[in-house]
Amino acid sequence: MEEREFNETVARLIREARMRAGVTQEYVGRQAGLTRGSITNIESGTQIPPLYRLALIAAAVNVELADLLPSLHLHEASGLATRHAANVAAVWAQASKQRDVRGQS
Repeated sequence: MEEREFNETVARLIREARMRAGVTQEYVGRQAGLTRGSITNIESGTQIPPLYRLALIAAAVNVELADLLPSLHLHEASGLATRHAANVAAVWAQASKQRDVRGQS
């Protein structure tokens, strides 16, 4: 998975989570300290939110942060930059620990 594909997938996951949550871009923007326009850009893949904002977006649409990130283990030959791959792996690991503590699978 290349960086562009990764970012497009994140954009799609954010949009889908927002729609499932039944909230507006304006609502998500307010919760994340962003404008509706920024959320529009994020959902279209033209703007990439920093990890902190992505966590606030996840909270606004009531999902785990990891739910907004593509799973890299599905892409064994990942071309994703090492720094991004390490960040994604860390988020997935933390989400797995939290789910284990809550007794979820």
